[in-house]
Amino acid sequence: MCTTGFFRLGPDDYLLFKNKDFGRESFDDRLVLEPDVFGVEGVTTWAGTDPDLDRFSGFSIGANSSGLLVCDSNVRTLDDHANYDDLVEIALREGTDVPSGVAAVERAVAARPYLWANLVLIDRHGQAAVEVRSRRTAVLRPDRPTARSNHHTELGVHPENDDRLTTLDRIASAQGRLDRAASLNEILELLRSHDQGDTGVCNHLGYSTVYSYILRHRAGTTTLMVSRGRPCEASPPLELELPFGPAWSPDSLDDFLAAYPSDRVPVASQAP
Repeated sequence: MCTTGFFRLGPDDYLLFKNKDFGRESFDDRLVLEPDVFGVEGVTTWAGTDPDLDRFSGFSIGANSSGLLVCDSNVRTLDDHANYDDLVEIALREGTDVPSGVAAVERAVAARPYLWANLVLIDRHGQAAVEVRSRRTAVLRPDRPTARSNHHTELGVHPENDDRLTTLDRIASAQGRLDRAASLNEILELLRSHDQGDTGVCNHLGYSTVYSYILRHRAGTTTLMVSRGRPCEASPPLELELPFGPAWSPDSLDDFLAAYPSDRVPVASQAP
């Protein structure tokens, strides 16, 4: 389970956020960091309790050097479908903005069925939410800050969705806070919030929030704010600049990976 969304702080200052909820209380991220793309690897076994059985693919959240930010949240897991995290990676590798990222997702979904999901995308000029249900997509183009959780609003709530208990409350809480927000600090407060108690945006019940993220693009630079563990209990998030383009080097890659809060090795990366 996850809570996600996007928000604009100014004309060339926008962000994407995500709380990653998992089937166990601790988790170690794996990363992909290249000169033109960054991603936190996705996991199809998010409900599993044994880390040795984790299956990674795609990106659960990421950015590219064009300023496109994308992330996803689960709706329903099906054994014979491709991982929706692959769609985030496809959008970031094939897209340079929201329209081209959405088009890449639509092409992929038309070609094969994917696990049900919600994707959110934002760039300097626009934003979108994409609902994915097997081979179907629904594209929403909201004109305000928008939150998503673990059900579809356009394609409709399905009785076999993986979360039928907390998703409606979390999206209501997150959207209400977004509607009132005017600063980065209020987005951080959103990620730590418990408006519905233990099933708040910071989740303690059933699934536990194991990481929180804010990707922010401002005046040509993309930064990641990341916190490991439940954000209501964790230390202040670590802020890291993504070394895209001319800033990328083996040394900048090593520095980023050394600072990132994860004990998992090896970390996935690729040289130019």
